[in-house]
Amino acid sequence: MSLQIVNGLLVLSKIVIDARINGREMLLLQSNISGCVAARSSVQFGYPLRECVAALRPICDEVIIAYDPTTDDGTHELALELRDEFDATLCESVWDMTNMKKGLEIGHQSQVAMDACSPATGWRLCVQQDEAFHEDDHETIRELVRTATRDTTGFDFVRPYFFGNLHTIRRDWTVKITRLIRKDTHTYDGFDGQNCIPIGPVRHAESGLWMYHYSRIGAPELIAKRVRNVDSFFHAEENLPRESELPPYDFTTREYDSYAFTENPKETDSELLTYMGTHPLPFAKLYQEFE
Repeated sequence: MSLQIVNGLLVLSKIVIDARINGREMLLLQSNISGCVAARSSVQFGYPLRECVAALRPICDEVIIAYDPTTDDGTHELALELRDEFDATLCESVWDMTNMKKGLEIGHQSQVAMDACSPATGWRLCVQQDEAFHEDDHETIRELVRTATRDTTGFDFVRPYFFGNLHTIRRDWTVKITRLIRKDTHTYDGFDGQNCIPIGPVRHAESGLWMYHYSRIGAPELIAKRVRNVDSFFHAEENLPRESELPPYDFTTREYDSYAFTENPKETDSELLTYMGTHPLPFAKLYQEFE
């Protein structure tokens, strides 16, 4: 494999020996992937952060967990455990719970997580703490970035929305979503964290893969608390019922979920699809009672 000089840098294949970063020489490998996830109140609302990181770590050269250390539910302690168990990098970031405009705080904290990724990696794989990639797809994801054309800025995934159990997918909430992106080509600021926004020329490619989503699997009482928690990023507390007053989540198909007094989402005849395939192993174990 030959060496060449490009813009004053010594290049070996895709590896660029960069100038000193943080006082030492680092290798910039254009096909390396940084994984990142933003987390808050993971323990209180039963978000499967451990399983999320377990499914993400084998794909990535590093994993960043940006979390709010000020909650008293045990999320800080959980983050420390995940740091040691998965060799993750922690980034403490206090969430602004007064920022209730269109859920923008979720997007901002997703951006905090992405900004904490090493500058020495070429790609970002961002997930929320109830999402995962299947272990059968890990090598395919790495191959996507190894073979990406120079002008490809991101890859799109289908996010199936599992509803109530591991064998039911809610079709109308299943969407195409961009989560694997080339460094410095997208931002999460200015949006609600579900999708990122291109900040320059954009060329997305289809990955042909799924990113599994599990926020509506679990005990109905716990799911109701999750829904109210998301509501708190859009509505003031006085416009929400007390947590103790919440009815168990009833799995009625509505346009969207909200307990806010100012909202009244309509019921819909959503198509529920039967899925008989497998799940990412950490989630198959966690939710085996919901088979």
